[in-house]
Amino acid sequence: MSSSDAPARFLGWRMVALGFLAQNLAIGLTFGSFGVLIKPVAAELHASRAMASLGIAVIMLLMGVSGPVLGTLLARFPTRRVMSAGALLMAAGFALAASAGSFTVFLLGYSVIAGAGCAALGVIPSTSLASSWFVARAGLAIGLVNLPLLIAVTPPLVAWIVEAHGWRAALNVLAAAFVVLLPLLQLVVSRPEDVGQRALGGGAVLDTDTDASAAVPPEPAQGFAALVRSPWYWGALLAAGLLSSGGIVLMSHLVPYATDRGIPTASAALLLSVNGVFSMAGALVFGHVADRIGARATLGLIGLIQALCWSGLILADRFTVFVLLLVGIGMCGGGAHPAFSALLNGAYGRAAFAHALGLATLLMLPFTFAAAPLAGWIFDTSGSYVVAFQVQIAAFLTAAFVYLAVYRRRPAPPSSAVTHGAGSG
Repeated sequence: MSSSDAPARFLGWRMVALGFLAQNLAIGLTFGSFGVLIKPVAAELHASRAMASLGIAVIMLLMGVSGPVLGTLLARFPTRRVMSAGALLMAAGFALAASAGSFTVFLLGYSVIAGAGCAALGVIPSTSLASSWFVARAGLAIGLVNLPLLIAVTPPLVAWIVEAHGWRAALNVLAAAFVVLLPLLQLVVSRPEDVGQRALGGGAVLDTDTDASAAVPPEPAQGFAALVRSPWYWGALLAAGLLSSGGIVLMSHLVPYATDRGIPTASAALLLSVNGVFSMAGALVFGHVADRIGARATLGLIGLIQALCWSGLILADRFTVFVLLLVGIGMCGGGAHPAFSALLNGAYGRAAFAHALGLATLLMLPFTFAAAPLAGWIFDTSGSYVVAFQVQIAAFLTAAFVYLAVYRRRPAPPSSAVTHGAGSG
């Protein structure tokens, strides 16, 4: 496109808005609806809680292993094509789940087909889109894209549809939302250069090799190998996995647990919204706390607060008590990822940060995949969530112990990394 054909107004903020919409529909409608759907779906399709919990575990698995595939697709095809394919998969998957006569078919539709679509539409493409358009203010742009608004709005909306029209109708509504999204995704522009514009703060349009390539370590395999050989790295990510498993258990089992404790379904779904709202606040609050006291101490503090709040969940039997506990749980859940990212950035420096975080996401899959089914299996065998929650409390305390008492030094950086002398806190 010639410069005379280029849009007069910078389109980056429009891309942020489209990325925010795509990411929120993908993540919000998937994770925000599952906790509400699990009980009626399991009852009608004769699935145990452990089996039903596989729904969210399969989605987490697909999202965890899809990064390299999505990176290749985004390099070869326009972002709008990848995101449109994701929206189509989500629409088809939810529609199939809505017509399911067995839990196997439901799992195929909701978790496998829609789960693959969630990965192709959600965090990685949307974040990549924002980063392509912004050099200056990139943190703001990426933060806005990943603001989890719909995960707070979806549970009560889905609960209302389920109570009024049934869970199948709710899934059909979700499928329709992604069909409506498709025309908007055609407005997505992968890079500013594609329309003759420049990334905000990026200087001239890039038509030759730039210094940006120098930011990528020349031998990433050596960086990965050094990380895998580091006991500090393994301990840090395993403790982070113990922290993150709580959020997965909460998404899958909070509504069934609350209703078992006598909370009406609509009110129990609202608890997921409380968790979602305060997770947004927690990302900001604990990010500030990490700047003040250090990322390692912040993660330890998060583990202690989570253990205390989850202990309260075991005793809670009133809606107001649940709300108060979910304020703390939500804030800690929202703050854990920024704090862990800060820990890795301080320990390994910017050159190795992407490798450290990407590998950690993959290696934490056993926690994110197994947490919900394990809690469901414990419920099936014991008839109560109490033991499952006690296991989760032990996980939080173990993570806090690791961060506060064991790992008090930063590690030596990988041999291929270029560090900047930042401490891990």
